[in-house]
Amino acid sequence: MSQKLKAGIINLFSVGPIGFYLMMNFVGNYYAYFLTDILKLGAATAGTIMLVARIVDAVAVPVTGGFVELTRRKLGRYTVWLWIAPPLTTLFVALMFTGPGLPLTLLAVFLGLMYVLAHLLVNLAEATQYALIPVIAYTAEDRMLISCRRAQALSAAGLIFGLAAPRMIIFLGGGNEGRGIFLTVLTFALLQMIGYWIVAKVSMPFDRPQPAGSNQNKSLSLKDMVMQVAANKPLFTLIVAEVCRWSASIVVMGYGVYYFKYVAGNESMISLFFIARSIARLLGSALGQYIAVRTSQKNTWNTGMGMCFAAMTVAWFIAEKPWLFILFCALADLGHSIATTLSASLFADVAEYAEWKTKTAAKGIVMALSSLPIKISMALSGAITGYSLGVVGYIPDVLPTARVVKAISSFITLIPAVFALLSIIAIYFYPLTEERVAAIRRQSNTGSPAV
Repeated sequence: MSQKLKAGIINLFSVGPIGFYLMMNFVGNYYAYFLTDILKLGAATAGTIMLVARIVDAVAVPVTGGFVELTRRKLGRYTVWLWIAPPLTTLFVALMFTGPGLPLTLLAVFLGLMYVLAHLLVNLAEATQYALIPVIAYTAEDRMLISCRRAQALSAAGLIFGLAAPRMIIFLGGGNEGRGIFLTVLTFALLQMIGYWIVAKVSMPFDRPQPAGSNQNKSLSLKDMVMQVAANKPLFTLIVAEVCRWSASIVVMGYGVYYFKYVAGNESMISLFFIARSIARLLGSALGQYIAVRTSQKNTWNTGMGMCFAAMTVAWFIAEKPWLFILFCALADLGHSIATTLSASLFADVAEYAEWKTKTAAKGIVMALSSLPIKISMALSGAITGYSLGVVGYIPDVLPTARVVKAISSFITLIPAVFALLSIIAIYFYPLTEERVAAIRRQSNTGSPAV
């Protein structure tokens, strides 16, 4: 099917993972807090758990993509995993937010294992949906529209999260914050299962076996998979830029709860913080779509991440004023979302380039790698949050010193600003232009030269 996609298919395919975004928003914003302030683990111990688990998670991403690409099933080459993985994800994500009465070492191992198992399954479902983008969306216009719709769904999920999550914790907890956190993440995990099943349903008509002899039937070997990252300059450059882009946002998430509890001294403001960032993301994704169709991908990226860098730099100067801090964090997220609208489209372009270059089926592995940057960024953020708080002497539920308060203000603003700047530098070296991708697509489908 190479015709233009119907709007309904694009919308269901892109909006289906809202539950997934809610679940991952919760993990990103609350897991460090759950470990330190609910289970009362030391900040360094929490940082170690998240760092080790997230490194394993990140390493598993290309393996998961290769697994998706190598398998064949009667229910579809890709969509079968959207039926199988999400229910298991629900189970292990819920177990991440439990605290069985185990000795410290065994508890750390248990929590790390649950994190790894949950995210292996998250990777499987996410890799599958990403791999389906170039399968169902043939034209550059449809790919950009899916990319923008996904960014808008992510922003909408953030808005829902900001409005709902803090209230759900209080309501479901009934005075027990730990129970409220567990029941809230379980609810979001169930929603991700339902959402991915919707995506599977609308994708099945497109997920058909390729004709014998097609490049899509020539699967990548393990060596090919390694080479996709090591020798594929567009892919490697894009991954580096995406790691920096995601880190500019996720680091803020990691410190958010600590900022409002210890710097602002008003934990209730975190709901407003989530809502403001989410509204900004929704506006940014719409603005990104507007900008992307009027200028180049690089110009769109630089506009968004330049805004993110400037806003977080200003936020550092006014971090002691929570209302202004929220405003400039929202402006940073607006810029970040402008760049986010490009992500799925850029990786779809790289997947097409990889198949043209290697003459083998590469969509699964390349599109799976599109989730690698956020995994690396989450690992960096978890480690940075845990270790940095440990270095400055943070102790849970103890009145912080002026040094700790100042450090949290600096960490939550300057570290994201540096990552935003690095993302601009990295994207400068990304070699694929829109014209080059169009030429590659033309050669792949008509045999004309890709000049």
